[in-house]
Amino acid sequence: MMHPKTIGVVAGLIAGIIIAWLGFAAFLIVALCVLIGWFVAKVYLGEIDLIDTYERFQADRGRRRRE
Repeated sequence: MMHPKTIGVVAGLIAGIIIAWLGFAAFLIVALCVLIGWFVAKVYLGEIDLIDTYERFQADRGRRRRE
């Protein structure tokens, strides 16, 4: 059985190739799809906790003041 990260990256790659067929813009879209697939696989494996990440992001927003 393939590792979930590998499946996520391959799925993102295939989706990106189907969506974007030609040119540099297509390359960027494929790269974005691969990155999204990798991220979804990391979340699925529990290596990234979305709730914890969101809470840390919200806590940091109060400290970052731009004047």
